[in-house]
Amino acid sequence: MERAELVRTVSDRTESDESAAENATRAVLATLGERLSADQAADLAAQLPGDLSEHLTEGESGQRFSEEEFVSRIDQRMETVDLTGQEAATTVIGTVLEAVDERDRAAVVDQFQHYGFEELLAETNADVDVQDRSPREY
Repeated sequence: MERAELVRTVSDRTESDESAAENATRAVLATLGERLSADQAADLAAQLPGDLSEHLTEGESGQRFSEEEFVSRIDQRMETVDLTGQEAATTVIGTVLEAVDERDRAAVVDQFQHYGFEELLAETNADVDVQDRSPREY
């Protein structure tokens, strides 16, 4: 998925302008990069457009924090008041999961389930059914 298409999809799904959607996308990707391991963040970043992928790998990866802290960090990073961190998280994660191949989708879903982020995953519009297989089985 190209950068413009990804941002436009987030914009359409959140009913916000593209500037707010781009801001939300950056905030979610930066926070996601902090939560994933360095290898997982790099693998996912390899499938995203260049300048967006950088947000996944710019911070300290592998941090441990709750789903509530995940959303809170997104809220703190966003410069827009048009979206909540929860809405940004579910929309951007859902869009990113649709944009990546099945192996990386499974790895992200597996990690989110491991983190206890099932509620957040359930709120995405993405098809996250990986049939309870771990990414190592792909």
